[in-house]
Amino acid sequence: MDITLRQLRAFIFVAQTGQFTLAAQKMHVTQSALSTLIKELESAVQVKLFDRHTRMVALTEAGTGFYRKAENILASLESAVSDMHDLASLHTGRVRIVASTVISSGLLSTTFKLFKEIHPEVQFTLHDVAEEDIMSTVLAGSVDFGIGTSNELEQGLHEEHLFDDRFIALCRRDHPLARRKTVSWSELCGLPFIALAAKSPIRKLIDKALVAHGLSLNIVNEVSFATTVLSLVRAGIGISVLPMNNHPTLPAFDLHACALTAPTITRKISIFTPAHRSLSPAAQAFAQFLHSHVEHEGATPQDPD
Repeated sequence: MDITLRQLRAFIFVAQTGQFTLAAQKMHVTQSALSTLIKELESAVQVKLFDRHTRMVALTEAGTGFYRKAENILASLESAVSDMHDLASLHTGRVRIVASTVISSGLLSTTFKLFKEIHPEVQFTLHDVAEEDIMSTVLAGSVDFGIGTSNELEQGLHEEHLFDDRFIALCRRDHPLARRKTVSWSELCGLPFIALAAKSPIRKLIDKALVAHGLSLNIVNEVSFATTVLSLVRAGIGISVLPMNNHPTLPAFDLHACALTAPTITRKISIFTPAHRSLSPAAQAFAQFLHSHVEHEGATPQDPD
């Protein structure tokens, strides 16, 4: 059935005003154009909707029943369009993100606050997980996008570079290395080392680089989260290496950080999105906001100590 919105609006205006003249004025069309719309509608529904009089028109019995439904249809449509306008203008919306605990507590805690100052109605849902679970969470469809280490991109995902991060060595402040500002990987190899789990993208990146340089670490503990690494280093169980973006949390653990060389290893931080699903207006706006924030403010401090 080929019924247009203009026909429904014409019908409702005539029903409400009881006159073709007033209805035409409300629609900003000529009376003849309005009459044509009503005739087309009656032809489409195959029922007479109005009884015409000299100056007035009145709904038929069928027209009365149709009016209630037509009014509900237009009200629902206008509400739906209004909701879309709110989404597009960020007067509402939700952003769902998955990231590591460090990215969550550092970069995202800051950018959430700044973004909500501009768009206070947008809501955020954050899943802070181990690095190795970020891509699978995005693929599962429970979030809009993920932020994590670029390494072996899983099929079905699209990757967009956000920033680069380098690694730093971490130790207690009473450790011999605490007097150093720079240390080489070879100097770490004989020391007890706290490592992220073997399946972690960060661990894989480090292992690959060290193998290429003929180096290996003396791993005494493997854990899933960077905060656990920091706690074990503080307890004196060993030294460790983490990305530079962990540096803002170091004062809370009272640890010393120094630059790492030979080799200098960097990691690529990316935004991961489903390859065949568009982001919502709110999620797209926040992703662009992240890029702008990193470009102008930086994601990590410049020097480790």
